[in-house]
Amino acid sequence: MGWAEAVTAISAAIIAISLVIGGFFTTMLLIELRKLLIQLNAITKTLDEDGKPALVSLRSVVDDASDVVATVKSEVEGLAETSKDIRKRAERAAASIDDRLHDIEALVDVVQEEVEETALDVAAAVRTTRRGGKLFRRMKRALGRRGGRR
Repeated sequence: MGWAEAVTAISAAIIAISLVIGGFFTTMLLIELRKLLIQLNAITKTLDEDGKPALVSLRSVVDDASDVVATVKSEVEGLAETSKDIRKRAERAAASIDDRLHDIEALVDVVQEEVEETALDVAAAVRTTRRGGKLFRRMKRALGRRGGRR
């Protein structure tokens, strides 16, 4: 046998041994992978069994929370509308009070003018009465003296 045949035989043996070793490790890897798949299937089954009720409960909680949020939103909108209504009423009441205050101010001005005029009229009447009383007393004195001399 020549050197080329010996090298070919050794190369074929090395390739064969490499393929056997590679096949052995591949087989070991597939066995480990199968064990992991079995464990993964067990975990998946447990999650499926335990997870479904949890998901159903979670969906129920989310639905309830959505209902609560909708109710709160409705109430807040109602309060906002009530607040707007109260504000409008307060504005109308303030405007009405302002109008009435202007009316009362005008009435007070008229009453004040009337009171001033009446006070002036009373003062004039008192002066006239005093003058008339003085005149009457003078006349009485004047007439009384005449009657006393007779």
